[in-house]
Amino acid sequence: MSSATTGLSFTARIARWSAVHRWIILLAAVLVIVLAVLSIGMVGTDTRDDEGGVGESGKASELLNERFAPDPATTQPASHTRRERLIFSNPSLDANAPSFMETVESAMLAIRELPQVIDAISFYDTHEPSMFADDGNAVLALVTLQNPDDPTGHIEIGPLLETVERASNDAAGFEIGVVSFRLIEDEFDEILDEDFNRILLYSLVIGLVILILAFRALIAALIPLVMAVGSIFTAIGIAAMVSQVYPLVELYAEMILLMGLAVGIDYSLFIVSRFRTERAAGREKIEAITVAANTTGRAVFYAGVTVVLSLAGLMLTRDFTFISLALGAIIVVFVAVIASLTLLPGLLSLLGDGVNRLRIPILGRESDQGGIWSAITGWVLAQPLPLAILTIAALVALTVPFFSMNLGFNAGADALPDDLKSKRAFELLEDHFSSSLILPAKVVVDASDVNTPEILGAVSALIEAVDQNDSFLGPFETFNDREGTLTLINVPLAGNIDDDASEDAVLLLREQILPEAFAGIHADTYVAGDTAEGIDFRDRMFSSAYYVFAFVLGLSFLLLLVMFRSIIIPIKALVLNLLSVGAVYGILVMVFQWGWGISILGSEETGIIETWLPLFLFGILFGLSMDYHMLLLNRIKEEYDKHGENERAVATGIRLTAGQITSAAAVMVGVFAAFATSRVLGLQQFGLGLAVAVFIDATVIRVVLLPASMKLLGGWNWYLPGWLEFLPRVTPADEVTAPAEAAPAAAND
Repeated sequence: MSSATTGLSFTARIARWSAVHRWIILLAAVLVIVLAVLSIGMVGTDTRDDEGGVGESGKASELLNERFAPDPATTQPASHTRRERLIFSNPSLDANAPSFMETVESAMLAIRELPQVIDAISFYDTHEPSMFADDGNAVLALVTLQNPDDPTGHIEIGPLLETVERASNDAAGFEIGVVSFRLIEDEFDEILDEDFNRILLYSLVIGLVILILAFRALIAALIPLVMAVGSIFTAIGIAAMVSQVYPLVELYAEMILLMGLAVGIDYSLFIVSRFRTERAAGREKIEAITVAANTTGRAVFYAGVTVVLSLAGLMLTRDFTFISLALGAIIVVFVAVIASLTLLPGLLSLLGDGVNRLRIPILGRESDQGGIWSAITGWVLAQPLPLAILTIAALVALTVPFFSMNLGFNAGADALPDDLKSKRAFELLEDHFSSSLILPAKVVVDASDVNTPEILGAVSALIEAVDQNDSFLGPFETFNDREGTLTLINVPLAGNIDDDASEDAVLLLREQILPEAFAGIHADTYVAGDTAEGIDFRDRMFSSAYYVFAFVLGLSFLLLLVMFRSIIIPIKALVLNLLSVGAVYGILVMVFQWGWGISILGSEETGIIETWLPLFLFGILFGLSMDYHMLLLNRIKEEYDKHGENERAVATGIRLTAGQITSAAAVMVGVFAAFATSRVLGLQQFGLGLAVAVFIDATVIRVVLLPASMKLLGGWNWYLPGWLEFLPRVTPADEVTAPAEAAPAAAND
């Protein structure tokens, strides 16, 4: 080892080598990005929808997909059909009135003339009670579509929609709509694509503006943005190869985009800021790069490791969607960390003081005095106890609503964006009937032969039982697979898909009606469907939460313990992060469950927080919150090791990192807030939760609770029991220039 690298951390040694051999690094980076783009275009990404679910509903869905899959050898184009429901509503007219009947029959006559329609019947044809609304102001119709000329089975629904729209416009006082979940899904996907394109544009613009304000120079501002975009493309290319072994959910790219912009910009921002500071202090270019990587780069590395470990904890849910999204996020964080320690030093070595080119003179000059944050810190250090108590009380108060959190899945009309053309028909269905009509509960019976008298009798007993129970609606359709080994019974629920009445009905099916009907019968029975999947998924999240929390908290504790060689620092960090996460949960309840301020987001309260959100937020937030925590604590420790004065180290550390952390947090808040502008309720909850969490962490936690607690604990902050002295030292030897860690006796610093 040369004398130039003696005593340096491994991050500094890597960065120094990359800076000296910049052309090799830059060439390698270009090659990696080119290969990633080729991987995206040529290999492609294998994706799949997580349609199977978990638990009982997951097993049932798996059986349905296997046994009811079309047989390519026997399926003919003419067998492809699509059945859709129509709703006719007039709140001021009784559906038994002749004029109501004439309007329906007139519309049905026009629909029957369409070439795609092979059957069209209304309530007036069948007089089926389930097709007549209890309030007497609406009726249903069923239309069966077919396209025998398309061997792919695609059925054009456009002519039907146009005909229904004309009929609705011509019938005064009537609302007529097509109630189709597939139609809703198609429109929903279009809105999702539009939202992500807009979010990407917003995020890039917000990031660039904040970076320009932070660096006052265009070149320096562009570097973190370029690093983030390069990391995103590389990660998507790697994910494409990973997907050949483990197919990913379709939203994996959006997760890579979200995390790539957040951490890719932040990590580069921290290191570029430290490099510029060291150059301003008179260090040579290579030395400045080395020092930046030796200190800030080390903090970035451990922050990235913490994010990766937190995301890895989400895989303990054993849920396909969680695993896929966590994999995408882990890949981009890993790439961003590696790029920050290799490509970024190479770029800085190439540019040198050129990073300061294209200055924006109207923004003035940068300052390392910490601005308002330094002033607030001084105030906190002067009165740490009352301010800490007040702040903790406020965070606890924000956490209280969390205990009334109602977890579920937002599948009702109130959760759909207003821009969905098909939303109104869905609302009418919920107002007059039940949304479960288009997404019923599915009773699945698996046996060697479902046509035996015993099983046929049990199926009849089941249908009779649900027909006599007000929790269910008819008709109850029954289908068998080709081999006669599986029976599917569609059981519409009286409640809507996502309400308590439907959940109670599913539990009634599972725990009472189904076991009684099939008592003594040799057959496996399951209840699936959207409502059942929501119940099973929530149970999976609850059972997995213990493992995820233990994994993330345990590994974060160990990582901080090793990095700072203190048993107090990790305990305090975990407590502060949990306070922050709890407050975010409470705010989500207040906004999305209670409706406080939700109109600002253009939505309405549904009373439901997405089941996947709390655990997924925890995994991401706990990792991201360490970014600022580690950067700040690393700088405080760096100062403390110089002179051993605790309060002075805290004040100096906050002053020197205030600009970097404020800018980095602003970037993250901006990116996450852009996601909160989505028209999709789940993304709104996700984006707002992340944005609020970063804001709380970078302000309240960093500026009040962290310095207050460090002032109160004094030298105890750095206490390490003697029996833990075996822990490795990750602090480079040449940084420890002043008193060693203070003994407990110095706790009054």
